[in-house]
Amino acid sequence: MSEKIEIIKLDDVTPYLDKIDRKDAEPGLLEEVSENGDEVFFIRVSDTIVGTTYISDEARAFVYVYIFPEYRNRGYGESAVSAAEQMIRTTPLLRILTAYNDQSEAAKRLAEKHGYAKKYSSALMEYRGERFEEPELPVRKYRDEDFDEAASLSAEAFHVMRLSTGCFPDSVVAQATEEDRKYCAENAENEYVIELNGEIVGYAAIDGTELEEVSIRIPHQGKGLGRKFVTYLTNRILEKGEGEPVLWCVVGNDKARALYDSLGYEEVCRNDFAEKKFGV
Repeated sequence: MSEKIEIIKLDDVTPYLDKIDRKDAEPGLLEEVSENGDEVFFIRVSDTIVGTTYISDEARAFVYVYIFPEYRNRGYGESAVSAAEQMIRTTPLLRILTAYNDQSEAAKRLAEKHGYAKKYSSALMEYRGERFEEPELPVRKYRDEDFDEAASLSAEAFHVMRLSTGCFPDSVVAQATEEDRKYCAENAENEYVIELNGEIVGYAAIDGTELEEVSIRIPHQGKGLGRKFVTYLTNRILEKGEGEPVLWCVVGNDKARALYDSLGYEEVCRNDFAEKKFGV
């Protein structure tokens, strides 16, 4: 392809929202593009916008490229991935993560061509049922003084989960940062903890209609707290009336998957997450 690819910001994204096909785009892409945040860019060839890309510029960066269906099979995707990667090469880059629908052979081939190797898969699950009976649960809104306990229990629980799937042999317990504390403080209205006898034993957050970071302190797992927590959080989303509750479940996390299935969550699609490493 001789045409030059440019990665640019746009002030008005409205004309391009209907070009995103919900059936083959990453499930959260339309919302991200609608909000036109700092990490959302557009792909321009000559004077034509042919797609959009999400670029998270961190030590463990994330790149997602979406070419509008009408402009596919012209080599734009391959050039756009390279251009997007170049935008984050100024950081002390160790890894780039990308994602694609596991049913898209073209996306898989594109990722592999650029040196990305599949790391794990995750299923998007959606709840279309009625409100649950409100569970008896000592749950309350998150407060800043909960941070150390909440971050610690969540990091440990997710580390154990990752190891259990067999997809993360290099997993370590994540260390909380001041940036994490700041983020939690800013989003406290949508975060919840379970407190038993003065100890924080559960933590979760809600982002729009999505349940995030649902975690129970390991000694308290297997006692029904997770089920009650998910039903409680699902009810909070339902009462907003903004759409069906959704969550992501890592493939291989069989205990969580069994729980979500039993509550009536259904798999909508499945994404593969692939990683490219630099100097590690």
